[in-house]
Amino acid sequence: MTRPIVKLAGVSKAFESPTGVTKVLDGVELQIQPGQKVSLVGPSGSGKSTLLSLIAGLLPPDAGTVEFDGVVLSDLDDGARAALRCRRIGIALQSENLIPFLSVLENLQLVLGFGGRRSGSGRARAYELLERMGVAQRASHLPRHISGGEAQRVALAVAMANDPQLLIADEMVTQLDETTSSAVVSDIFRTDMAVLFVTHDTTLADRADLRLCLRHRRVETR
Repeated sequence: MTRPIVKLAGVSKAFESPTGVTKVLDGVELQIQPGQKVSLVGPSGSGKSTLLSLIAGLLPPDAGTVEFDGVVLSDLDDGARAALRCRRIGIALQSENLIPFLSVLENLQLVLGFGGRRSGSGRARAYELLERMGVAQRASHLPRHISGGEAQRVALAVAMANDPQLLIADEMVTQLDETTSSAVVSDIFRTDMAVLFVTHDTTLADRADLRLCLRHRRVETR
């Protein structure tokens, strides 16, 4: 039997505020297989971004375990989790994840350098990804000089730079037109990596191998 690339068992998460404690996730069970493409839908505020952050090791669960390829993330220290994200998990969240004072190309080269690529091969890999995302012509531009849709595609290129086993994306094509969105999603779905992506687009959600819905603080299969 193939080992899941992601496994959540009994995962719960709550946040404290001046008005009290808000429980966001409660006993979540989830498995994602290697190479599987998984969509996640749910109402705004249901905890989708929190779930992605837990899977990426950016947040610790209050209860339960989050495993990546058989490793319990909470057993790793901060440095080991960061190294795992750099080499094996690509993350493209809604918040801006491009360094503003580096060019598009330099943003990619920086991540590739962290992944151990030499400068020559890193530059070639960077241009390959920018070509695939249709933004190679913006390589020398700073993030503030490109459109929101272009920045979204560059962020996806950055997330995929080191050939991760898992890509986590939050609304990865919201700023793209229908034709560009379809081409980008098709490119991502042709890869061998597992993909977990949040979307409010039901048509896009239906393209996944597995469609999940987060509601009432738990994950359900749709």
